[in-house]
Amino acid sequence: MIELGELISSVGGWSNIYVVKDAPNMCVKVLAPHRKYQGEKPDPNLVAKKKYGIDNMLEFEYANYQKIINCVPDALKKHFVRMEGMQMTSIGVRGLVMERVITADGSTAPSLDHYKSTPLPDAFFCKLEQLRRDVFFKHSLDHFGVARRNVLVKDDHTPVLIDFQKNRRIYRSQINLYIPYFTRLKVTRNFQRLYREAQVQDWTTVSKLNCIE
Repeated sequence: MIELGELISSVGGWSNIYVVKDAPNMCVKVLAPHRKYQGEKPDPNLVAKKKYGIDNMLEFEYANYQKIINCVPDALKKHFVRMEGMQMTSIGVRGLVMERVITADGSTAPSLDHYKSTPLPDAFFCKLEQLRRDVFFKHSLDHFGVARRNVLVKDDHTPVLIDFQKNRRIYRSQINLYIPYFTRLKVTRNFQRLYREAQVQDWTTVSKLNCIE
């Protein structure tokens, strides 16, 4: 059983994230009814079942993560939060145990949309674009939620992707997203939106990357 420690995030719409007690380099995500749905704040799994046909959001996220990480070259795995699977927690519910991404000063890494320090260098976004090209585009994979809130800033050269839940309902009219070409097109557009929101150049148009480690 995982003992929960300090609450480090309750920003997400469907979850809380706690440090694992006596293991400050690890954290655990548990579902929490933060978001209103049809006038109430129901169990997130009930919403996921009704909207998406998903029985358990965290198990679904872990399955998505495993599918993606199996396609990631060893040299790029540090840019994906390390997940260790589902375990029972001290509050009586199962949670998704994962690495706690920590900065050089020992604090939890901020997401890109909450980053307030010095402007990030090109090397940071070059590495993000390498992830798009060498993982998502190459293997026709959909991260499901490429956005600034799902990119942690470990340091000014190291983006770390988190949150692999599916965040859009798949309508019958979207069946084309099962076709690799359209999956690649979608994920490219998501990265382009991220670059716009971060107010940097569109890295998808750069012909040759020269990322600095």
